[in-house]
Amino acid sequence: MSTQATAGTPPEQAPSFDRTLDVRRLNCPLPILKTKAEFARMQVGEVLKVAYQQAQYVRELEIFCKQTGNRVIHTQPEGDYHASWITKV
Repeated sequence: MSTQATAGTPPEQAPSFDRTLDVRRLNCPLPILKTKAEFARMQVGEVLKVAYQQAQYVRELEIFCKQTGNRVIHTQPEGDYHASWITKV
């Protein structure tokens, strides 16, 4: 499940995270490969904040999580980029 603020509603407070991954300047398929590699180093229960340039990357993250059993717990724009928080299950 992902959450996203809509116009006219205040954004939810972003969850805390254990690790960050910046894939803003990478082209496909590198963002998802870097995300997968970072998850391999994580422990169950840790949260990864992924920063990415293109808003549609959240769909790739959701597909990745569905395939691996992990969860996108929050998504929001952050200035000129977007971020998603993913928990390792």
